[in-house]
Amino acid sequence: MLEKRVTALLYGSDRNLWSGGTLDLRVTDLFAPRGPRVLYQGDVQESTVDLKLDLPFDAGQLYAITFSAPHHRPAWRFLRRPDFIRTSDQVERDDLIVRLMLVPDTPGTTDVANGFGRLAEIASPFAIQPNGIDTATFQALDVAAQMAFLNVEAKLRETIIDGTPVISFVRAIRHVAVDRVFLAFDSQLKARMQPSKDFAATPGHKAPKGLDLPAHPDSWKHTRFATGNMQLSFSAETAPLDGDRSGALVHSADVDIDLGRGLAHAKEWLDNNVFRPGHKTNQALVYGLLYTQGILPKYTLDPAPSTTRQAPRLRSMARAPQPAGPRRRATPRRKAKGRPRAIRSRVRKKSR
Repeated sequence: MLEKRVTALLYGSDRNLWSGGTLDLRVTDLFAPRGPRVLYQGDVQESTVDLKLDLPFDAGQLYAITFSAPHHRPAWRFLRRPDFIRTSDQVERDDLIVRLMLVPDTPGTTDVANGFGRLAEIASPFAIQPNGIDTATFQALDVAAQMAFLNVEAKLRETIIDGTPVISFVRAIRHVAVDRVFLAFDSQLKARMQPSKDFAATPGHKAPKGLDLPAHPDSWKHTRFATGNMQLSFSAETAPLDGDRSGALVHSADVDIDLGRGLAHAKEWLDNNVFRPGHKTNQALVYGLLYTQGILPKYTLDPAPSTTRQAPRLRSMARAPQPAGPRRRATPRRKAKGRPRAIRSRVRKKSR
């Protein structure tokens, strides 16, 4: 059994390093014979934590690491053997760096309204007329729907199929809900889904109630991550795009981001430790999960007061020119005493 090393970098919801005090760290074996079993529990103080895991990863094991703080959803990550395999050469490594985010139970959303303008700046098809929505339509949405819109856009922008970002197949936005976006895809995209090794077939969706949209029975889910994968559900038939005189055909599509509730063995653990009974899964959780995947929606959430620290800014230290004068003999520098302070916390877990 090889020791695995995981370095966790902890951030607040504004994407700055965590500085909100003590965190409760837990490592849990989700597939233990008698149900999920906590293998390690302890407190950590730093925003960078090194974990040494003397655990087997050779038989489909699934572990969860969580960092919890009061009034926050836990920062969490599932760990599997595929997480330690480099995609380029399929070589297994023994180290992994993860970025995790602690999102307040009720985060501020003051920056969400600015997200649409940032989409326009990068010419996202979500914000380009005539087929994207306009500023007035975006501002009229509930905040939860605005976040879903920005989260799905970011996920499509960073998801690749056959070397092409999926967002490049978007032809129109049909409707925005609080947990999904209905849009029109170029008809070529659906034909690429079945042979793709990065997507797996999954049950589709019925026609949405109250909307003039068809059922979306043909569905595929991205498989890159253990949780937080995008699901694309397509209409059975193509149709001409409204207002498009070119005659191009499109599929209607229902696009959402699955937080992981479909993981049968881990569902109860997720509900109890992340989603929490009685709490509706919201787009703030999706936002935090996307950050752990290296995906950045075009907005940030407000952190709880005094829980993050801003990155230091560099200032010019240029000095005013000094008048010429006699040279002074250089004084040798004194060597610093003592050892440099440690900047990382080390938590070691030994197998039982």
